[in-house]
Amino acid sequence: MLLMEYLTLGKVYDAFGLDGTLKIISSTYFASERYKPGNKIFLLSPKGEKEELTVVSFRNNKDTDFVKVEEITTKEEALQRKGFLIQVEKDNSLLQKNEYYFSDLEKCEVFDENNNHLGWVKKVEEFPSTISLRVGRKNNKDFFVPFIDQFIIKVDIENHKITIHVLEGML
Repeated sequence: MLLMEYLTLGKVYDAFGLDGTLKIISSTYFASERYKPGNKIFLLSPKGEKEELTVVSFRNNKDTDFVKVEEITTKEEALQRKGFLIQVEKDNSLLQKNEYYFSDLEKCEVFDENNNHLGWVKKVEEFPSTISLRVGRKNNKDFFVPFIDQFIIKVDIENHKITIHVLEGML
């Protein structure tokens, strides 16, 4: 049996208005696509319980998503979901060539051009200038690799391997 994978879009931190609209701290670049009316989303409770919901409407203000769903109709019901994660089923067909989900990159080991193991991707960091990989190493400080063609030689998600070009002083 194939297990379904989920992507986290954000976290409920409050209710908005009396109709049960969820206020969500967003962690997705694709909120307007994810929250289209009729789309299914999932709430994941801190206890691991999952609840399927249907999107009615969406709007965004900076890092906050306001999402109204059919199943939550009061402010009190929305507040009961405070701290819950908002998730969607992972769908690789939405990705273009050379596009990756952050969660897939975070599972990868990092190697240089000579196949020397440098560490593993601890986190994908979003800086104003670029997206970078935070690479963790045993007994050494983390280092950053800008996720651009000049540094990323090959991404092999299937084998959890990223090959990078190392510049002097990077490590």
